Amino acid sequence: MIQRDDHIQTLAGLGLTLLQAKTYLALAKLGKTDVKTIAKASNVARQDIYRLMPTLEKLGLAEKIIAKPTTYNATPIKEGLSILLQNRKKEYAELQKKTKSLINNFHPDNAKINRQEENTQFKITSETTLFLKMQKSLTQKTQTSIDIIVPLIIAPSKLSQSFSNLKEAIGRDIKIRLITQKAEKNRTSIELQALEKNPVCELKYLATPVSLGMHIFDEKEMTLSVSEKNGLPCLWSSNRNLVKLAASYFDEMWRKAQQAPNPNQKQKRGLHAKAQNRNSRRRQTIKTQQS
Repeated sequence: MIQRDDHIQTLAGLGLTLLQAKTYLALAKLGKTDVKTIAKASNVARQDIYRLMPTLEKLGLAEKIIAKPTTYNATPIKEGLSILLQNRKKEYAELQKKTKSLINNFHPDNAKINRQEENTQFKITSETTLFLKMQKSLTQKTQTSIDIIVPLIIAPSKLSQSFSNLKEAIGRDIKIRLITQKAEKNRTSIELQALEKNPVCELKYLATPVSLGMHIFDEKEMTLSVSEKNGLPCLWSSNRNLVKLAASYFDEMWRKAQQAPNPNQKQKRGLHAKAQNRNSRRRQTIKTQQS
């Protein structure tokens, strides 16, 4: 009997071992049968079947029929899966209780942790959730400015993830300067377009590819990532010399980058050009009439 691997894996995900899953599937397909037949159909050794059947009975997936020879009957697959799901739910609920208890009863030495934090100048973060949590915390405590360099390849995703943080900072009149690589025509992300229109934000674009991501908060703390794919791992530092070095690099890139057009100025230039065209046509009409 050929058994599908995905069916076996489903049962394994519900808590059965590989041999238990194969045995139960074989028995469920065969119906009432003996150990020898189950072993042959499941490709599980007969001595293992004898060992496994009491466990399947205890789980409610099989029942033993007293006869010569001894036979077994499977709980129908729909009912069996329902039993396994309920068991999984109970296990998860119990795990939630234990997790809550651990959180409530875990009391770290806060004074010691605070001292350690004060002495910490460098940290590496390699997990996305922790990275976003750190960026949110740094943004929320920023008082004056955030300078950002972000590679074009990850700019849309990174800005989408942190845009709500930046909007909160903009709402507090935090000055934002951002450098990235200019996207192809008409492919600028919605987030970048929104930042371009905001008066407290300045955007500049480099003609050459941007190979690293960097945030500088109030010129006191910084995050630096060197991966163009997802920005991780990321280095955080409050080291004064390193932050100064990062700020100098940002200022150099800022000088090299091209200023993003101000949408308001562009609109004004457009209105001015239209007015000039109307005046030119009017003068031309007057000249024609006079001649």
